[in-house]
Amino acid sequence: MRTVLKVAAIQMSSEIGCVEKNVAKGQRFVEQAVEQGAAIVCLPELFNTGYFSHTDHVDTAYFKWAEPIDGDTVSAFRQTAKQLGVHIIVPFYEYDRPGVYYNSACLINGQGHVEGVYRKTHVPWSLTGWEKFYIRPGYAFPVFDTPHGKIGIMICYDRDFPEVARTLALKGAETIFVPNGSSKGLTEIWQNMMQVRAYENQVYMVGACLTGRTDEEHHEFSGHSLVTNPFGAIENKLGLEEGIVMADIDPKQIRRAREERFLYRDRRPEMYQKLTEY
Repeated sequence: MRTVLKVAAIQMSSEIGCVEKNVAKGQRFVEQAVEQGAAIVCLPELFNTGYFSHTDHVDTAYFKWAEPIDGDTVSAFRQTAKQLGVHIIVPFYEYDRPGVYYNSACLINGQGHVEGVYRKTHVPWSLTGWEKFYIRPGYAFPVFDTPHGKIGIMICYDRDFPEVARTLALKGAETIFVPNGSSKGLTEIWQNMMQVRAYENQVYMVGACLTGRTDEEHHEFSGHSLVTNPFGAIENKLGLEEGIVMADIDPKQIRRAREERFLYRDRRPEMYQKLTEY
């Protein structure tokens, strides 16, 4: 069985549109996390551009911040990952083609190679953000087999849909990383859902959050990055301050949780047909 490994969730405030500055800040946090022993580091949702979605208008000017997978942001963190020998989950505003953009997060391994990309599948248009104007939803839930175990990624609003974490867990994910850009008003439910998703799937959940408020046009972010264990308990968390959440991922705890409460044995998928109906 694999040994215990240390993971890190970065919590930071990003300035809207200041990509170079935000990327450099994120790199510094990654370096600090590695100094503290992190083997996998996760950054917050859209940390490089800042979460720019308004709640009272849309602005096509934001399209210019989208980058392809081989753009500046991912390329910078490929170098960082290779230099430090660390896996990094890097969220970014992904350019696919004119008019097609995704809210994405790529996994970069310790050799600096991109293992793959997750594209946010649940995209909101709500009182806390008109994101759907800027983002096309993704259509897959990849699970990445790494030397540190199998990991999944979901982004922010995905957490509201229990089917996402369940699908990742059924595909073998042992740790699920959640880059997050929730508004401050969702702080309590954010923490509760991270605990419930960990408990009901008997996995570790690692949430990396934006925090603070960059200007009057955009909402204040929740902060409260955290790591929850397979029993649903919080291993470590932050408040509203910028910083790094460190925690150990112990495969033995995953096995112990699944041998105490047999949630996978007791599932009744033959009874769940309604879940696939509109």
